[in-house]
Amino acid sequence: MPSAFRKLYSYGAVVALYVLVFGWWLFFFANQGDFLVERVARQGIELEPATELALRSATQDTMRMFVFEGAFLGVLLLGSMMLVVRALQRELALNRQQRNFLSAITHELRSPIASAKLYLESLLLGRAEGEKRERYLKHAHQDLLRLQSMVDSLLQTARLTTKGIEVDLVDLELASELRKIAAELAQEPQTSAAAIELAELSPLSVAADPSALRTILRNLVANAVKYAGPKSRVRWELWSEGAFAVLLVRDFGAGLRDADPKRLFEAFVRGGDEDVRTRPGVGLGLYLVAELAKAQGGSVRARTELEGGGFGVELRLPLAGGGAR
Repeated sequence: MPSAFRKLYSYGAVVALYVLVFGWWLFFFANQGDFLVERVARQGIELEPATELALRSATQDTMRMFVFEGAFLGVLLLGSMMLVVRALQRELALNRQQRNFLSAITHELRSPIASAKLYLESLLLGRAEGEKRERYLKHAHQDLLRLQSMVDSLLQTARLTTKGIEVDLVDLELASELRKIAAELAQEPQTSAAAIELAELSPLSVAADPSALRTILRNLVANAVKYAGPKSRVRWELWSEGAFAVLLVRDFGAGLRDADPKRLFEAFVRGGDEDVRTRPGVGLGLYLVAELAKAQGGSVRARTELEGGGFGVELRLPLAGGGAR
């Protein structure tokens, strides 16, 4: 039995005991006047009607005080019980995420290592020559790049949870920076399969970290390739709203299915159970996107109702100087 359930049962037993005790005392105080009158009568003492009435009135006052104080304690108990249940729900969710992460990371580490090992062993045994040799080297290199990308994400997450994210904000002309990053992503194995389309980009100057911005866009494009298909269209649209530049990175795939858009930017959260999911990844890409955006004074949000279907992420970054240039 999970520890969270054991805690819940233990706390439930305490609550049940409190209810039983409260019920018993409520019964006792409700009948206290009768008990006292009966006990006095057993001693052979006959009470005057006024004295008996005063005695019953006093016991009723005592009962009202007990009910008021007991109700107050009951409200406190109910509130604490709700807090305990919420804490247990968070613990269960965290345990589920940890199990999912361990399942995913085991597969993600094993798959590229086994694949690269197989290619390299074939090369060492002389089973690949000429064009086949080049193809094997290329595939082994891609497997190692995939492994490196995953390890980098894990290291970034570890640094984030211990030290936070350090960014170096500079003024960037965002449109030209986006064109440069798009050209770089077109050459990288993880993102080259996507057809990146740049809408007409307005010249906007933002305060951002170039390295963080590159990581954000690499993760968003890789996410589109993963879920919208290897030949997915990825469109970048840019405009300004108030003191922020808004960049929409969207695909035209099947869109969001079984995942909660409010939780997509949490660590290790993905749309389904890791044991049955076949797509690669450990659920850190969008989490890092959100944290990097926040570190630069910006924010992200999921966009699910897009013309033409698909899924998008809206990235907001502060304009340099607090306004458009």
